[in-house]
Amino acid sequence: MTLRSIPLGLAVLTGLAAAAVPLAPAVASSGSRVSASVNEELTERFGTYGDTAGRWTGADSAYSVPLPDGTTAWLYSDTFLGEVDADHGRPLDSPFVHNSIIVDDGGALTTYTGGTEAAPESLAKVAGADETQRWYWFGDGTVEGDSLRVMLLEFEKTGSGVFDFKFTGNAVATFDTDDMSLTGITTLPESAVNWGSAVYEDPRDGYTYVFGVEDLQSQKFAHIARVPSGSLTTGAWEYLAEGQWQGDPSASSRVLEGVSNEFSVSRYQGKFTLVTGDATEALSAEIVMYRSPNIEGPYTGKTVLYQTPETSGNVFAYNAKAHPQLGDRDHLLVTYNVNSFNTDDLYQEVDNYRPRYVDVRVKIRDC
Repeated sequence: MTLRSIPLGLAVLTGLAAAAVPLAPAVASSGSRVSASVNEELTERFGTYGDTAGRWTGADSAYSVPLPDGTTAWLYSDTFLGEVDADHGRPLDSPFVHNSIIVDDGGALTTYTGGTEAAPESLAKVAGADETQRWYWFGDGTVEGDSLRVMLLEFEKTGSGVFDFKFTGNAVATFDTDDMSLTGITTLPESAVNWGSAVYEDPRDGYTYVFGVEDLQSQKFAHIARVPSGSLTTGAWEYLAEGQWQGDPSASSRVLEGVSNEFSVSRYQGKFTLVTGDATEALSAEIVMYRSPNIEGPYTGKTVLYQTPETSGNVFAYNAKAHPQLGDRDHLLVTYNVNSFNTDDLYQEVDNYRPRYVDVRVKIRDC
């Protein structure tokens, strides 16, 4: 299962103040010196918008994609919309959709959904399906020309329980970068891997690399595919299979164990850097980094970047990822999602279901 299955909200805490507890500077086993603190600017920007705009009040996922005009598209999966009440809670009838986008234009935020503002719907929907039974969650995205391509993961309900659902397939949604209107959905070949956990454009070799997760619930393994850049929906996909690129998705091999369903891969400080929530143990509080000289791996040197202070009791943090275009050589912006197994928490306090934003300073001795 993915922990995005239920938008269950952050329990116990009263607002974002608790997230301000930084990880003390430490020297990791890789020789990296790491320190971290909350990014106050983004915390305030999205907090104020969520409280006052009457649109987006919280979501999970939180991928970011730079757009050609200099703005940033934030890609969300399960999303709450509507007003925030006087007690800083969500009304029980708050609209809810399975995917949405916020465009950040120099600090001015605009929410995009399907439907209308009065009756919002998910931006991308499974054709002809009842969204209570079949839906898309967003993966990572990239820009090709004037189109925003977003990886889609299709799920369907299998029973009446909260976690009774299964992954059924991969697709790519295409949006017009001018107005975020959906212009098409392209189905990808059948695969057991959830493709779209991370997307990396490599200008050096002309490929778009798409990372995915083989999700066995208690174990999660990263896989890698690639397609010529600019042709995510039209090119021939290849899959890394025991060190060789070939066209059979069923032959894709495991690259790294212990990743979350969402993570990031970027070229940072001279090496390919994978940032993820630590999935080597259930509901870990640690956000970790692995590095490799090659996109194919091996990814080694596991380094703790941050310990999520919210993780306790019913509360869990998940799907951490970095946003290197919003940092610099020494700093990574890292986001993660917070949730709770107590379904009442997210209605009682809106901050209980909003992404967190953390600045991580990494000094690598071997760079």
